[in-house]
Amino acid sequence: MLKRVLLLAMVFCYGCANENSPLYQNPDRTSEERTKDLLSRMTVEEKVMQLDMYSCNGIIDNGKLEKEMAMATLNGMSPGSIHDFYPNSAKESNELQRFFVENTRLGIPTIFIEEGLHGYQGEKSTAFPVSLGLASMWDDAMVEEVGKVVGTEARSVGVHLLLAPTLGIGREPRWGRVEETYGEDPYLAAQNGVAYVKGFQKGDIKRDDAVIAEPKHFGVHSVPESGYNTASINVSEREARENFLYVFERAVKEGGALGIMAAYHEWDGVPAAGDERLLTGILRDEWGFKGMVISDLGAIAKQENAHRTAANPKEAIITSLKAGMNMQFYDYSHEVFMESILEALEEGSFTMDELDRAVFDVLYLKFELGLFENPYMDESLMAKRYHTEESQQLALETARKSIIMLKNDNSILPLDPSKKKIALIGEMAEEANLGGYSPKKVEGVSLLEALEESDFEVNYLPISTPANAKEELRKAILRTPDGQEGVLAEYFNNEKLEGKPSFSQVEKKLSNYWHNLSPAGGIQPDNFSVRWSGYIEPEISGLYDFSLVADDYARFILEEETLIDQWGPEQKNQWGSHSVQLQRGKRYAFRLEFAELDHYAGVKFKCQITPTVKKSETMYAAAVKAVKQADVAILMLGESEDEVGEGKDRLDLQLNANSKRLIREVQALGTPLVLVLQNGRPLAITDELPHLDAVLETWYVGEKQGQAIKEILTGEVNPSGKLPITVARHVGQLPVYYNKKISSAGGYVDGSNQPLFPFGHGLSYSTYEYTDLQFGKTKLNKGEKQMVTFNVKNTSKTDGEEIVQLYVRDEVSSVATPGKKLRKFQRVHLPAGSSKTVTFELTDEDLCLMNRQMQRVVEPGTFKIMIGASSEDIRLEKTFEVR
Repeated sequence: MLKRVLLLAMVFCYGCANENSPLYQNPDRTSEERTKDLLSRMTVEEKVMQLDMYSCNGIIDNGKLEKEMAMATLNGMSPGSIHDFYPNSAKESNELQRFFVENTRLGIPTIFIEEGLHGYQGEKSTAFPVSLGLASMWDDAMVEEVGKVVGTEARSVGVHLLLAPTLGIGREPRWGRVEETYGEDPYLAAQNGVAYVKGFQKGDIKRDDAVIAEPKHFGVHSVPESGYNTASINVSEREARENFLYVFERAVKEGGALGIMAAYHEWDGVPAAGDERLLTGILRDEWGFKGMVISDLGAIAKQENAHRTAANPKEAIITSLKAGMNMQFYDYSHEVFMESILEALEEGSFTMDELDRAVFDVLYLKFELGLFENPYMDESLMAKRYHTEESQQLALETARKSIIMLKNDNSILPLDPSKKKIALIGEMAEEANLGGYSPKKVEGVSLLEALEESDFEVNYLPISTPANAKEELRKAILRTPDGQEGVLAEYFNNEKLEGKPSFSQVEKKLSNYWHNLSPAGGIQPDNFSVRWSGYIEPEISGLYDFSLVADDYARFILEEETLIDQWGPEQKNQWGSHSVQLQRGKRYAFRLEFAELDHYAGVKFKCQITPTVKKSETMYAAAVKAVKQADVAILMLGESEDEVGEGKDRLDLQLNANSKRLIREVQALGTPLVLVLQNGRPLAITDELPHLDAVLETWYVGEKQGQAIKEILTGEVNPSGKLPITVARHVGQLPVYYNKKISSAGGYVDGSNQPLFPFGHGLSYSTYEYTDLQFGKTKLNKGEKQMVTFNVKNTSKTDGEEIVQLYVRDEVSSVATPGKKLRKFQRVHLPAGSSKTVTFELTDEDLCLMNRQMQRVVEPGTFKIMIGASSEDIRLEKTFEVR
């Protein structure tokens, strides 16, 4: 195959050398014309390369381009894209881009693809609240501003496409990725999704501050069966089109999104990564999508290894390409991907026209990005645009607006400045937790830091509350052999840990998954091994139950004794475990060793801790003592990184057992208790709520979290966020969301069917009065607009912002419709004592439904308009007729 590629390249290169100014190099011609011309000049192998994503680890070593390695890896051709590069500067990305432009036959630049859900995931970029937090602002204009900053920072270092936003509807809180969504409502999610896409792309992706948006995971991925990632989706087509696909439709049609990620799951028995109905029929033919579709990592291969709808790699790859896929995401090795497509072309199961269609979309975006004229970034832009004072101020403002006050009995908040003594409890208070897919090495502000700069006297207790599940060993208890925080990782280019390590670095965790890729620059993707070594210094005395699983081999050695041995083919992908007593104040030498033979590579090392110390020495006793001496206690609790995020799905929605016991121990003391939640999913704090005086929901609130939380606790900022997702009382209620059909009104014999907190709920230090609901017309014809006006007054002595919400109900319809659905919202600033008239305009889009013929129509009849402060706190109601 290599000889064949080189021979073809020589023939074509001879032809190109005698041509003058190929059409594809002419910037005055359209992207379509240039793409067609370039396609006509490419070898089959060069075309296939455009459908492949490469990891930078195959061509980068220690941050530097290795030309010999790159030439061997890429076979002298340009790839469609490069991922997992995260350049720290435009100089780095320019060096790599220059290699593709100057060292390949046709000089086709590549697309650099990275993550950017709530901040570019490179080092020290601006970290904003997670998507669920951004949705809690109910301010899509500000979400667009966030998108602008994230896209600007990414492009300033040479990145062209970001794998964001996540546009699934968050109706399954057990699913670990619900933090990435904009909540449970399709209208709210669509408003935010369109805004984020527009912020990225800025109307012109040639701009040096714009990137391509790639909404994910297409199409109905966010309500997996049983709540675990990648599971089947059981949703009807009507439900999908009215809710789940609706968000993507608007992102494409209104936002102009030029990327789409095809999801892992199957819908109605057909894997999304190979579903022609989704990727071509709906996305391209119905919505007019003009960009490229990228597989979610491994989604094409899941047709073979999970869904069993493909017998081999070739069948999986060709099925996806025929369905409308454009690029694999580390699904198969580059050799298997290339050979599968070449064989399919030779045998006739895949045609050249079908290949050209797939390649066209990739090349078209490269022309639209302007990469053939301007493949390199201005290296001076990063200093002007990266983590600027303005972007940090936006991070602070979004944090302020996203925090939700769920409860405030007896006006405990804001804190009384005359009561100085605060007991601040929970290790989360000294951390700047950012959530999944966050920027790296962010220097965030913790709540402890912010309160210590105030006039309050803070008694901080860094109490750890281990999760119910097995977790990663916290980096705080890991030390390298020379005493640094973390562990020493040594990588070997053999599977036996022999010789001198090829690469070493300090790492913060002991669980890794590399798919089928190189784990680090200069390390081969197969037949490698890793040794992590250092010390465990326990913070808690107790029984440590260690568990280990690997693909392929692994073992755990503590104090030179092998406690878990998973080294051998019989142990591959099997969990091994061992429990041992460890004492606080001691240090234990350990090694974790891993070997990869072929294909997939990964290791999970987890631990569950059962404290075994005297009651007088427990963390609970220390908390009780601190709370007794305080004027107010602030508990910062929630979910650790091991409990929420991709692949971290839960059976339960409660706080972990240690957090629950901590609250029980201190709640009877009579000291006011404030719970600050930091979590990625709505938690059922049903048992704890009666014993808490105030509750703030912060999700993961970005780099300025401590300052924003402190400002709300002290009253410097009036809380204004509202829930974009319903909080359940119990996991047995699921699914629980506000806009169910009217028939979903049953109850339980063993508890309430009402949510703990409804969609749209959020308290303020101000109070608001709603009056005088008026319509422009009491009767109107289809196609006419309806004007809705009402007054809102701040009846308190505190300036505030109220988020007013308009819901619609179709009273009688040909198909069952929701009891109410959100169609408008607005953030209204109201100084103390002032009032404002709010006006909303309703169109057919706000009143329509999918009828029995699956057509989107407005049916004649009565429509009820409900205005309120939440989906349950409706203040005004009125009906009108559509003729």
